[in-house]
Amino acid sequence: MGWVHKSAGALAALCLAALATGSIGETRAQAPGAAAQPQRDPFNGQFGSVELALAPRLAAQQHALLSAALARLAPQRPGQLDVYLVTASFWSDPVFEREASQAAAIAGPRIGAQDRTIVLSAGTGALGPRAYPAATPVNLNAVLGHIGALIDPAEDLVVLFFTSHGSPDGSIAIREHNRMGAALRPTHLRDALADAGIRNRIVIVSACFSGAFIAPLMNEDTIILTASAPDRTSFGCQPDREWTFFGDAYFSHAVRGGAGLVDGFTQAQRLIAQWEQERNLTPSNPQRSVGPRAAALLQRAERGAR
Repeated sequence: MGWVHKSAGALAALCLAALATGSIGETRAQAPGAAAQPQRDPFNGQFGSVELALAPRLAAQQHALLSAALARLAPQRPGQLDVYLVTASFWSDPVFEREASQAAAIAGPRIGAQDRTIVLSAGTGALGPRAYPAATPVNLNAVLGHIGALIDPAEDLVVLFFTSHGSPDGSIAIREHNRMGAALRPTHLRDALADAGIRNRIVIVSACFSGAFIAPLMNEDTIILTASAPDRTSFGCQPDREWTFFGDAYFSHAVRGGAGLVDGFTQAQRLIAQWEQERNLTPSNPQRSVGPRAAALLQRAERGAR
């Protein structure tokens, strides 16, 4: 999505170097002719972040935002299908926060998750108080763990939507300008969902190379929808845009227009292909994997929300 793509290990190593020099977020491109240096993953494949501490007042506000957001989630109802929705913008450009917040507003009512929705955000790059809890690795895992403790894993459904830039190794970039950097790999999400006990899930990823999330997560209990194939970029991530191409076609056009989450993906594929052809862009080739048990739960949720 329009940035210099790096692997998860390289991103983490760059963040370490940037923090040491006070220039985190300013390491997108090397100087012309500079030799590429091998990068080591400081987390050895684990899910972690490199970050500067928030100032005390902002840290207290962030703690309060997350606590309030978790407290607002309605409890699970025994014997009924409940749907929980988590959307997260993982890069601190305004387009991603707009996309995550609007996706929650559009998709929540379509699946009956209005009072079981939480939005995380890396912010918009602006200083001062934030509208949403921060989209950090710790907060994401806290949300998944909290929801996992609320649900009945046999009867409830959890829907995740992530939007950010992506790397050719399949990881999603997590970045707050001048403060925090990390990467979410498909295996990180797989392991986090397993630890949280979240069995029935829909994972929607708007990022370059996001098709990499399909193979590690696919099974009969999972639907995965991605903005691109594992070897393709996606488009429309300029900071001043309202949506990325994928978010616009999928949420703003298809789902807002009344389509279900799976049928809406097919509609979005056609619209994205049209936009890319008009702009002479290499097709992003959005991908999907639909597990039959997850699809049956989704159909029930969408019928119940009408």
